[in-house]
Amino acid sequence: MTQQQNKVLEEGLRKNDLVDLVYPIFEVDKFRSKMGEDSDVCVVTFQAKDRYPARDLMEFIEKGFSFVLDADVSSGENEEGEYSVFVEIERNKRLAEQIKDLLYGVTKLTGIEDWKFQYYKDIDRMSATTENLSKVIPSDKQMYEAKLAQVRTDEVKSFFTKTLMDNLELKDDIITFYKPFGNVIKMKWIKEGATKDVIEGLDATSDIGLDASAETFWLSKVLGDYNINKVGADFVFTNGPKSMILQRIE
Repeated sequence: MTQQQNKVLEEGLRKNDLVDLVYPIFEVDKFRSKMGEDSDVCVVTFQAKDRYPARDLMEFIEKGFSFVLDADVSSGENEEGEYSVFVEIERNKRLAEQIKDLLYGVTKLTGIEDWKFQYYKDIDRMSATTENLSKVIPSDKQMYEAKLAQVRTDEVKSFFTKTLMDNLELKDDIITFYKPFGNVIKMKWIKEGATKDVIEGLDATSDIGLDASAETFWLSKVLGDYNINKVGADFVFTNGPKSMILQRIE
């Protein structure tokens, strides 16, 4: 533990003061940065069981680690009454080591030895070893943008489970479907999410004319058996509980 961290402990918190008050799982890059672009700043999020331990943890981190750009507590509690502590660190070659240093200090307060983390929208929890942190968390802008592009592509692929295709690419919101026998179809991505949320955001009513019926029939033939509705210039694809709004590219 550094002299800076020891000083913070001496002035306020003591070792093990936050035992059983902070969860052993933290999230990385799930929330937006306040200090800069997400591609330049990494956001590490801890979860505390109440407002006061969350504030204590925030103050310890903010005063005890020189590489931390900012630390803050969520303005309100979640459904379980818990509070988030957001820690912002600049992306750099030592990012994984700095997160490990951060965990070492927080361990002194919480007693947590076996830390696990989730990256962005991943549901898998990984052990917070230096190796895993280095492998999963982008340490520079280029790596971050490539990582998010791959995540978005995988999300789109997981939506089109009924589509027979050789491959799918997503670039600048343009989805390219590579069909068998060399056929290529391009659609512009507009929006996706839970069906209820997607439909609530639509302004126009469904088009049920002959032209619209022909278009939706053709899309069903080439892209698969989805529930497809034309709304204005947009096509709403629904697959289970999720929907996606697309536009045709001629």
